[in-house]
Amino acid sequence: MRNLSLLMMTFGSLCFFAAPSDADGYSPRVGQVHPDFTLPDIADREPVSLSQFRGRKVLLVHFASW
Repeated sequence: MRNLSLLMMTFGSLCFFAAPSDADGYSPRVGQVHPDFTLPDIADREPVSLSQFRGRKVLLVHFASW
Protein backbone atom coordinates (compact mmCIF):
# COMPACT_ATOMS: atom_id res chain seq x y z
CA MET A 1 0.00 0.00 0.00
CA ARG A 2 2.85 2.37 0.83
CA ASN A 3 4.51 1.71 -2.52
CA LEU A 4 1.26 2.45 -4.33
CA SER A 5 0.89 5.77 -2.48
CA LEU A 6 4.47 6.71 -3.32
CA LEU A 7 3.93 5.80 -6.97
CA MET A 8 0.74 7.89 -7.14
CA MET A 9 2.43 10.91 -5.54
CA THR A 10 5.37 10.66 -7.95
CA PHE A 11 3.09 10.35 -10.98
CA GLY A 12 0.96 13.29 -9.78
CA SER A 13 4.04 15.44 -9.30
CA LEU A 14 5.33 14.61 -12.77
CA CYS A 15 1.97 15.43 -14.34
CA PHE A 16 1.81 18.72 -12.45
CA PHE A 17 5.27 19.88 -13.53
CA ALA A 18 4.98 18.57 -17.10
CA ALA A 19 1.55 20.08 -17.84
CA PRO A 20 1.60 23.21 -19.98
CA SER A 21 0.10 26.29 -18.43
CA ASP A 22 -1.50 29.44 -19.77
CA ALA A 23 0.68 31.26 -17.25
CA ASP A 24 3.95 30.15 -18.89
CA GLY A 25 6.16 33.17 -19.19
CA TYR A 26 4.00 35.30 -16.87
CA SER A 27 6.17 36.84 -14.22
CA PRO A 28 4.38 39.42 -12.06
CA ARG A 29 6.39 42.35 -10.75
CA VAL A 30 5.75 44.64 -7.82
CA GLY A 31 3.70 47.58 -9.05
CA GLN A 32 2.66 45.81 -12.26
CA VAL A 33 -1.00 46.25 -13.20
CA HIS A 34 -2.99 43.00 -13.08
CA PRO A 35 -4.96 42.15 -16.24
CA ASP A 36 -8.59 43.24 -15.96
CA PHE A 37 -11.31 40.60 -15.53
CA THR A 38 -15.04 40.54 -14.81
CA LEU A 39 -16.94 38.21 -12.47
CA PRO A 40 -20.51 38.17 -11.11
CA ASP A 41 -21.06 39.82 -7.73
CA ILE A 42 -21.89 37.39 -4.95
CA ALA A 43 -24.89 39.36 -3.68
CA ASP A 44 -26.81 40.30 -6.81
CA ARG A 45 -24.97 38.53 -9.66
CA GLU A 46 -24.25 41.87 -11.40
CA PRO A 47 -20.93 41.95 -13.28
CA VAL A 48 -18.02 43.47 -11.36
CA SER A 49 -14.63 44.10 -12.93
CA LEU A 50 -11.26 44.61 -11.32
CA SER A 51 -10.86 47.98 -13.03
CA GLN A 52 -13.77 49.32 -10.94
CA PHE A 53 -11.47 49.16 -7.90
CA ARG A 54 -8.58 51.11 -9.45
CA GLY A 55 -6.90 53.27 -6.81
CA ARG A 56 -8.17 51.12 -3.93
CA LYS A 57 -6.39 48.27 -2.19
CA VAL A 58 -7.55 44.87 -3.45
CA LEU A 59 -6.46 41.43 -2.27
CA LEU A 60 -6.48 38.85 -5.08
CA VAL A 61 -6.24 35.22 -4.06
CA HIS A 62 -5.44 32.90 -6.95
CA PHE A 63 -5.78 29.18 -6.55
CA ALA A 64 -6.49 26.12 -8.61
CA SER A 65 -8.07 22.80 -7.74
CA TRP A 66 -6.47 20.15 -9.89
